[in-house]
Amino acid sequence: MPQYRIPEVDLSTRVVLGLEMLKPIPERKWGRATKLAETYGISRTLLYQIRDRVRNGLYQAMLPQKPGPREKSKALDVDKLFLRRAITVLSMLKGSVRDIQLGLDLLFKVQRSTGYISETLQEMGLAAKAYNTHLCIPLSVLGEADEIFQGHNPCLTVVDGRSFLVLNLGPAERRDGTTWGLTFLDLQDRGIQFQDLVSDGAKGIRAGAEAAELAVPLRPDLFHLLQDAHRLSQRLERSAYRAIKTAERARRAQRERRAAKRRPGRPLKVKISRAEAERKERQAIYTYDGWIWLLGEIRQALEPINKQDRLTNAKQARQTVEVAVELLSELEHEDISAFAQDILKHLDDLLAPLVWLEQALAPWRQDLPPDIESFILWAWQHRHTLELEAGDGLSPAWQSVARAYWQVLSLFHRSSSLAESLHSWLRPYLQIHRGMPQWLFPLLTLLWNHHVFQRGKRAGQSPLQLAGLADVPSLDEALDHLLNTEPAQVVA
Repeated sequence: MPQYRIPEVDLSTRVVLGLEMLKPIPERKWGRATKLAETYGISRTLLYQIRDRVRNGLYQAMLPQKPGPREKSKALDVDKLFLRRAITVLSMLKGSVRDIQLGLDLLFKVQRSTGYISETLQEMGLAAKAYNTHLCIPLSVLGEADEIFQGHNPCLTVVDGRSFLVLNLGPAERRDGTTWGLTFLDLQDRGIQFQDLVSDGAKGIRAGAEAAELAVPLRPDLFHLLQDAHRLSQRLERSAYRAIKTAERARRAQRERRAAKRRPGRPLKVKISRAEAERKERQAIYTYDGWIWLLGEIRQALEPINKQDRLTNAKQARQTVEVAVELLSELEHEDISAFAQDILKHLDDLLAPLVWLEQALAPWRQDLPPDIESFILWAWQHRHTLELEAGDGLSPAWQSVARAYWQVLSLFHRSSSLAESLHSWLRPYLQIHRGMPQWLFPLLTLLWNHHVFQRGKRAGQSPLQLAGLADVPSLDEALDHLLNTEPAQVVA
């Protein structure tokens, strides 16, 4: 609580002094102010200031008031205490309708029914849906499509692989080609132009893209392929460590049997001989090392830029992958052989982005010296770290070529990892609501598309800004727009 600068002159004393100083001169004798100042150890200036404050307070209290009961104050003091209370309360809430009800009560002392809250969310969801639908994206998008489920309810997620903009996020009753095809048609009607579309092996998404006649390349998702490879690497590593542990146990058991003096306790038991354990150990280590090496070769062969900062040749990449797959099969491991066959099955699709990249850059590569191309590709890979622009460090004759290279490289796309990342962010919301309420997805889309990235290569910009929109409103301004919009009709 704030204290007076002169704590000895407390509130009651100041009121008494103020009333004393308000007395007219005949009643307040000459020299009274000087005596009061000396008695209480204050200046005459402060004494007259106290008199003025008491007079103003009395005037305000005695002004004519509007008859009837006073209106309740709607002002909210956002002081340090309220902020600490808000931080504490928000940490305990999960975002469900009943938690919103509790939060209103704890923070604002306002009681609202769950029906009122639910109706408000539905109205705001419809307003957010209309707002999101009318956004016009000027740039072509690198489509990433994936499905997420809550129970048996599917939801199709479509994001832009360049800006991380959410293009579609909504539940559906089915996940067949017709349902997703209508979704892709709606996106096209909104003016969204796809550069390509990457998805996993979901048949409904592929069928929907074909039904909508997107006329863009359909890329297989490299993210899921690498994810499967990572899990297989973990299994092989654990198997190798188990084999090492078993072999070491067998060696210890043999040393104990041959020792002149046996150690106290029961003898160490092993299930297989030392020779057999060491054979399995060598085989497990050989399999794991061979797998890691060959997987790295496959992964490097599919990169658009090789280790020498040169553009990857699609024909050489195919040869490298085919040889690596053949060597993988010779490891005589069932899971590795199945993975190798899966690589061969999708090899044409995996190499398609490299073929496209070669064809798109062919007009600029004809007379381009190898060292200039290497520098352009090196600068592209380190553009965020070094904050480079296309053409920096090059003579004016090559700057236009560098800009063309960077433009084409920005469209190289073959993974739906951003859609998977969005699902990781989305999953807690679905678990809280135990389903997929229709109002939730437009509001989450609004939140994501307007939020500003705090770190990484997109730091300082929102997905809408990265997608090429000018004069993008902030999230606060977008919410104000929705709240000032005429409430939409909620259909039961």
